[in-house]
Parts: sequence; C-alpha cells; structure tokens
Amino acid sequence: MRRRAHAVLLLALLVIAGCANIPEESTPHAVRDEQQLVTEAPVSPPTPNLNAFDLVREFVRRSGNPESAKLYLTERAQSSWIGDTKPTIIDDIFGSVPLPSENARESAEDQGGVEGARVTVLLRVTLLGRLGPDSAFLPGVGEAEHRVGVVRENGQWRIDDPPPGVFVTRSDFNVSYRPVTVYFFDPDLRITVPDQRYVLAEPESGLPTRVFSVLLYGPSDSMARSLDSPIEDVGSRTNVVPDADGTLVVDLVPLGDKSKEQREMIAAQLVLSLQEVTSNRLRIKGDGQDLIDGHGDWRLSDIKQYDAATKPSTDTPGLVSSGGRLRTLLDGKPVPGPAGDGQYNVVSAAQSIDGRQLAVVTKVGEQLRLRVGRYGEPLQEVDFDATTMSRPTWRVSTAEGQDASEVWTVEDGNVVRVVRTGDETWKSVEVNASALDSFGAIHELRLSRDGTRAAMITSAGKLVVAAVVRDKDSVSLALPRTLQPRTIVDAVGVDWLNQHTLAVVTGQVSMPVLRVSVDGLTMDLYDSNNLQFPMHAVTAAPERNVVVTDNAAVLLVGGLGQVWRQVQNGQGPTAIPFYPG
Repeated sequence: MRRRAHAVLLLALLVIAGCANIPEESTPHAVRDEQQLVTEAPVSPPTPNLNAFDLVREFVRRSGNPESAKLYLTERAQSSWIGDTKPTIIDDIFGSVPLPSENARESAEDQGGVEGARVTVLLRVTLLGRLGPDSAFLPGVGEAEHRVGVVRENGQWRIDDPPPGVFVTRSDFNVSYRPVTVYFFDPDLRITVPDQRYVLAEPESGLPTRVFSVLLYGPSDSMARSLDSPIEDVGSRTNVVPDADGTLVVDLVPLGDKSKEQREMIAAQLVLSLQEVTSNRLRIKGDGQDLIDGHGDWRLSDIKQYDAATKPSTDTPGLVSSGGRLRTLLDGKPVPGPAGDGQYNVVSAAQSIDGRQLAVVTKVGEQLRLRVGRYGEPLQEVDFDATTMSRPTWRVSTAEGQDASEVWTVEDGNVVRVVRTGDETWKSVEVNASALDSFGAIHELRLSRDGTRAAMITSAGKLVVAAVVRDKDSVSLALPRTLQPRTIVDAVGVDWLNQHTLAVVTGQVSMPVLRVSVDGLTMDLYDSNNLQFPMHAVTAAPERNVVVTDNAAVLLVGGLGQVWRQVQNGQGPTAIPFYPG
C-alpha cells in the first residue's frame, strides 16, 4: 500500500503540476522529482592532475553528490554507474592501493604521462551500514575490497570500472545527507512515533519535498508491521514549496471520506515531520479544500500532543530498589505498602508510565517471582517461578484514562508478557522472540514508552533493538539489529531517553555512559570524570536527568558535557534506579 502512495506522489511530481483544479488561492508550482532536485546541488570537478589512487579516494569522498562523482568517470562508466542508488556508509579511514600482484613500478604515478595507460586500484573499506530503499540506516559492519579500473584519458586519470554502488565515508555522509524524523502512529492510533530517515541535504530548498516524499513512503521497512500511517494511500498534486506569502503549501489527494479525527492525525504527521526543515506555516489542502474546514494554516501549536502518554508526569519523579525495598529516588523514603515496608524481598521493579501501578520482582527462597498491582497496595503474584528474571518494563496504556495492562520481562531466557485478564488477574504469555535466537541470551529488556520497539542487552554485552509486532493472536520481536557492534562490546544496562534515543551504560572504562540513536548511526559519550567503575544500572526518560549507579553511588546528569552529581539518598552501589516505563 505504501508503495502505491509513493507512486502517486512520483506521478504527481512528473505530470500534474498544471492540474486545472489546483485551488485558485494557491500559486501553482512546477513539480519535479527528487532526482531533478538533486541535480541542482553544487557540482565540483575533480582536482586536476591527481594520480589514480588519489583520484579514487576523492571519488569516494565526492560520492555523496552523484553529479560531482560522475565527473570522475569515463563516458563509458558514466552510462553504467548507478550513482543515485542509496549509499553504503564506510569508515573515514579507507585505502586505495595497488593490487598486491602488480609491480610497484607499474603504478599510476609511473604511468602518469602515458595516454591510455590503465591501472587497477584496490579499494579497501570498513563497512558501517547502508541506507535502505526507505532512506533508513541499516547497521552492517565488515571489511570489503573492490577492484577499481582507472585509465589515462585526455591527460587525466578517470575511473573506467567503478566500484559497485555508492560508498560514502561517515564524515561525508554527515555533510551530504541530513537526518530527518518523520512521524507515524502506534497500532492503537493514539501515540505519534518518530522514525529516523536520511535525505540529501542539498539543495536546501528541496528539503520539504524530500521529507514529504519519505513520509508518503510510509514507516521504515523495519517498522512497517509495528506502525500505522493515516496518510497512507494519499499523494500530492504538487511538491512542497512556498506560496507567495511564504507559507508552505501541501496539496493532498485523494482524501475522500476521511474523518475529522483522521485528518487531524494527518496534519500532525505533516507538521511534526516538516518542523525540522522549515519554520514556515503549513497550508494543508485536501482535494482542493482546507484539510479541515475553517483551518487553513497549521503550526506546531495547532496539533494535539499525541506523545503526551510517553512522558512520565513530574508527579512521578522516579524510584529506586535497594536492600529488598522500594524507595523514592528524591528523598530515599520507602514507598507505601508492602513493596516499601519490607514485606516483599524486592530484587527489581518498574512503575507504569502514569505512576499508578507497580511490577515487582521478588525473591522467595531460591526462586524469583513477579508481583503486579496498584502503587501502594498489596501486589498480585503471577503464577510462574524463575531462577533469572530481568527488571520488568511496562507497555503504555492502550486507552486514555485506563490502567496499563501489560508488563514484559525475560524469565529464564524467555521473553514474556504478563497481561491483565478479564477477571482482573494477571497471566504470562510468551512472546515470539525466535528472531533473536542467534543473538544469544537476553540479559535486559526495555520497551520504548510508545510500545513499538524493544531495546535489549545480550549476555555477550551487545546492544540490540527490535520492532514489536502485534498480530491478531500473537506478539513478536522482529528484525533485531545490533547497534554500534564494533564499539559497544560490554553493555550493562539500557533505557529510553526518548522515543528515538537510548541511554546505555557499559563495562568499558573508555565509554561508561553513552547516548545512542535508535538506528545506531550516532553515538555520544557522557562525561566520565566523576564516575567510579564498574557501572551497574541506568535509567532515563524524556525531559529528565539521566541517572546511573556506579561502583560507589547513584548519580545524575542533565546532559552531555555536564558533571555527574551524586543523589544524596540514592542508596549506594547496589541500588537500581528507575523512572516510570
């Protein structure tokens, strides 16, 4: 279905710019497809008199702009090279050397003055990942070698046999491509969910159209079964360009009999997705009329806060488990009820996002058991025992005003959901996690606060993210991916900083606390000066401090580059702090 919507857009971009029923109050604009927009980006010719090896290196560094890269190719190679394909991202350090079998005296430098001379350059790269057809980043590390044929032509070296596809270094990718976030909805159509994508950065004037095109494509392939898109099967009669008054016009077709609620969700998708690339108002049309009667122009303040359910209230500042009890994170006081007064031997716990419920792992003899119920009240024991059980994690409530009804944990290696039944009891249901079989045992699991993804730590210390897929009769974890597999080798804990960013603690002294994008492309280090190794736990939430437990205390920090401060009532190095979620 999403492919059909994308085709509608491309057809519009190619043939319907002059459609007679474009609203009279909007200025018609010529419409071009994305590749036409790309050709307007600045084009840089090769540096004159490069030897063959440096030519190949410069070619790789210019490949983020296909029109510039083509100038490094012979006419024959230009006709066959597919420069507009999605790029493979490689490490900044790569090699272009002679084939080991070739005599160094036959190198390109020695043949520099011979017209028609040929040399084979061995391109050695370290793969980091690639952009998929959906414009999303796909992690994929490894080493690769490609033979690149170079010929002397008109006094300059030119590539006659280019490497397959497009290779772009990480640094050049950051210059040539711009990260953008497009928005879809969870399966219950209650919560907006961000989906990270990457589009060409130049020309800047074409960014709104490129973002719009990605939005119409639909959720990224890895999230296609986990997200819903109200704008699916909708196209546009024009690209997204400013009208005479500077307002960006989006002219959608066909909308047909979509309800007001559906149209409001479409407006939210458009406003949220385009806010990063424009500060202009949006004038959203549907079938030639205002998207919603009487509401022509849209700003961020005009849409509902569909993500409010993912942000814990300031009334729930966080808890900490220590010494068999639950306490409040701010003042260290025991929470009311048996979870705080010592009746339960608490090992770990989780609080629902709205703060009204608890899920507590308790130790009974040599076994671990899960209890679930209202905050401050006796908790119902779930009917299963385990020898190992990860800290629980709550799914967001599926209906406004209703209690959350689903908790996840990993017991004895099995991912399970504990769900509320019709008679107000709780039962465990195994999650289909067969896609994770090759990743090893799961040590920790955290659901995203929108319920569409799961972040996990494996027993091998790897950081893994998977999509949560809800079919009619089952729930599964699908398309798992290891994030930063070369760098993160001893992860200890993870939590969701927001819907698209993770906070991670590791046993690696050089990088104890990290911030990692959900696709794994970007990673930032928190300051480590005040920390004492090893790290034990982490919790994070939107608009909250990141809180960690090191080998001496519980500490918090407001952001990157800031100094860690000790939580006075943090309960020491055995404490496990946690925010709702």
